[in-house]
Amino acid sequence: MNREQVIEIYSEALEGKRRRFPDGFFIGEEGKKYLAYMTRYLLEERLSIKVTDIPLKVKASTLWSHRLRPPANLHDWNYYDVIENAYPGRFNPLEFHQVPHKYWDGEEGRKRAIQAVQYVIEVKAGITLDEIPSTINHHFFKKYRLGGVFDMFAQSPFKVIDVVYPGIFKPWQFDHVVMNCWKDPVYIEEVMEWFLFQQLGFPCYAEAFIKIKVKHFFEYQLTGLYQRAFNSRLEKVKQWISIRIEKEERTRQQLETTYNESN
Repeated sequence: MNREQVIEIYSEALEGKRRRFPDGFFIGEEGKKYLAYMTRYLLEERLSIKVTDIPLKVKASTLWSHRLRPPANLHDWNYYDVIENAYPGRFNPLEFHQVPHKYWDGEEGRKRAIQAVQYVIEVKAGITLDEIPSTINHHFFKKYRLGGVFDMFAQSPFKVIDVVYPGIFKPWQFDHVVMNCWKDPVYIEEVMEWFLFQQLGFPCYAEAFIKIKVKHFFEYQLTGLYQRAFNSRLEKVKQWISIRIEKEERTRQQLETTYNESN
C-alpha cells in the first residue's frame, strides 16, 4: 500500500467515515511505515506544525486525540517513540516539553538521566566544569525540564553531578549542600583544610588561627559552613582550629619520642 492510500484510510478514520483500520494494518515493519506516514501527515499537513516546532507544540495528547494511540500500544510505544518512528534521529527527547512516560524508570532510565544531564550541561547550556558548582541548582533542573532526574537523586544537585562526573566535586562546593553535610566531622575537616590552605593560602593552622576572619567565609560562599557547623561564631571556628593545632603538636611529640627511643 502506498502513502496516498494510507493517508486516505487515515483521513476517513479522522473524519468519522471509518470506524476501524483494516485488520493487521499496523503489524510488522510495514505497519510501522504506515504509522510514520500517518504521523507526518497529521503533524505537518492536518495540524500545519512545522517540523522544527514539533518539540514545542506536540504532546502525547496531540497524537492520542487523533487516533494514534491504538497503533502505538500495538508496538508498546510512548508518544516520543511514535515521533521517532516518523522522524528517525531528528529529535532528542529533552527538546520536548513533555518527557515520555517512565522515561527515567529503571536502570535504562538512570543511564538516560546521566546522558541527559551531561548533554544539557556541555551542549545545550555550555557550562564548564569550573562553573558547575555555582550553576547547577534546582533552578537549572527546572529550566531544562529535568525535574524527573532531580527527583531521582533526592533533589540534591551534588548527587546528580557526582553520578555524571564521579569524584570531581565535593558536596560542600554546591550552593545547596547535601542534608546534614555541615554536621559531618569528616566533611567539615575536608572543606576546612581546602578552605584554609588551598583557598586562603595559610601555611599552617597556627597562622590560620590568627588571621581567619568572618568575611572569608562569605567571600568563598561558605556561609552554610559558618552558620551550621560553627553557629555563626568565629570563636567556635578558632576553637576548631585550636583542636587541630593541639592534635598536630601531640603527633609531633609522639614522633620525636619514637625517634629518640629508637636512637
